[in-house]
Amino acid sequence: MSDTSSSLFSGPQGKVWYLLYCKAKEEGRAVMHLANQGIDAFYPKANITKVLRGKRQTVEEALFPNYVFAQLDHDVHNFTSVRSTRGVIGFVKQGKDYQKVPTQLIQNFIELEAVESVDKKVPSKGAKVMIESSAYNNIQAIYQEPKGESRAVLLIQLLNKPVLIEMNNNDYYVMK
Repeated sequence: MSDTSSSLFSGPQGKVWYLLYCKAKEEGRAVMHLANQGIDAFYPKANITKVLRGKRQTVEEALFPNYVFAQLDHDVHNFTSVRSTRGVIGFVKQGKDYQKVPTQLIQNFIELEAVESVDKKVPSKGAKVMIESSAYNNIQAIYQEPKGESRAVLLIQLLNKPVLIEMNNNDYYVMK
């Protein structure tokens, strides 16, 4: 056989990113066990603000639940051991072939995770804030609690009496 005909039958060479399907909430475990095998693995995460037990909290969750990207070298890694890794159910397939993922897409996800969030941090109860709205411009207030996703309850002094008001999150800033 000539070199050209043997290259037609050879599979991918070098490192290729693949998509793996994992058990629910076990993306981190799968990435850890894949790393123990010398395999680069990654799953994009996002910080999501939720109201849990009546309090607003920011939690880190998988952007694509149950999916992990793994970079495998066909000359080095054993695909059977990857399928039997703790937390991994198997490869995602497109037809009979394993689903490949473009390297540029993985690089974009990694870069996005490195960028700091520009959202304002939720102040803690009792934090001093300065109001910047037309009705209460440059009035100091004390942050009390969140009111839904985009509003907050603030305590101000009005005619020498403490008064609770609701403000949009964009209408105040935390004083340093």
